[in-house]
Amino acid sequence: MGLVIETLVCIAFVVLVGSWLSRTADVLAEKTGLGRTWVGAVLLSGATSLPELATGLGAIWLFNSPDLAVGGIFGSCLFNLLILAILDIFTGPEPLLTQAQISHGISAGLGCVMIGVAALGMLSSDHGEALVVGWFGLPSALLVLVYVLSAYLLAQFELRRRTEVLEQESEMFQYDHITPRRAYLVFISLSLAIVGLGVWLASIGDRVADITGLGESFVGALLLSLATSLPEVVVSITAIRLNAVDLAVSNVFGSNLFNMAILGVYDIAYLRGSLFRAINHFVHLFSATVAIVMTAIAMVGLIYRASRRSRLYFTWDVMALMALYIIGMYVIYRN
Repeated sequence: MGLVIETLVCIAFVVLVGSWLSRTADVLAEKTGLGRTWVGAVLLSGATSLPELATGLGAIWLFNSPDLAVGGIFGSCLFNLLILAILDIFTGPEPLLTQAQISHGISAGLGCVMIGVAALGMLSSDHGEALVVGWFGLPSALLVLVYVLSAYLLAQFELRRRTEVLEQESEMFQYDHITPRRAYLVFISLSLAIVGLGVWLASIGDRVADITGLGESFVGALLLSLATSLPEVVVSITAIRLNAVDLAVSNVFGSNLFNMAILGVYDIAYLRGSLFRAINHFVHLFSATVAIVMTAIAMVGLIYRASRRSRLYFTWDVMALMALYIIGMYVIYRN
């Protein structure tokens, strides 16, 4: 009973802080001039993904559990894409992806590239040909570099897009009464708070894992990812309620970009050797493959822009995302 109460209290704080964080991110989107797409994909996703970084480093340094850390990363990527299906429930009669800018395909495509790089790193390690620089793998350094490049490309694209539609964007300004300094301070404070809450949630998930006795890869892919991804759910739903669909969608794709960069950091922090050599290759390669397929489906949904829902209320792409997540978790559990 004590664990249940602790979980409910923690979730309540996550909802409160996450909602406030999403509103502050919307303010920064206006103050920086970079728009909701970049702020959601870089700033907001970075803030809500920091719990994965903290809990994963703890799993590596304190418990020597690389499978738990890597499982949490790939599980979080899968759950983040499931969030698109969850958000679709809150967008009313018009499907979610029809309301989002098609430019989100850039961050989604870059996410596929980074997941593919991680998969290649695991495949090369599986055949005893790991490309290493010192103690960590070359793919890990590449993941960090690609993330930095992704943030730059997204910023350049958003600035160009905003210039083209300046008159349209100017009508959206609504935070003139808030100073940029205040917005930054509040955002940083809330980001630190969401990290602490995410680590707290992950510790609760770790205790649940001890009670259930499930394997590290499955616990990382399901329980740990659910715990550390709750902030993404809260801020994305709040963004939808603020009528900031692009902020919500970019947060999802941006979180996956940040997660892959975190995977590179994990390998660098794993001083025992290449992280890719120390993990269960089949489970994580399977998770990576499912994540790439789910991302590709979301990209098709963005481009195709289905205007009507099916008889089951959801569009075909949202139903495919839900089905793939359920099947993926089942296969991971069985293995």
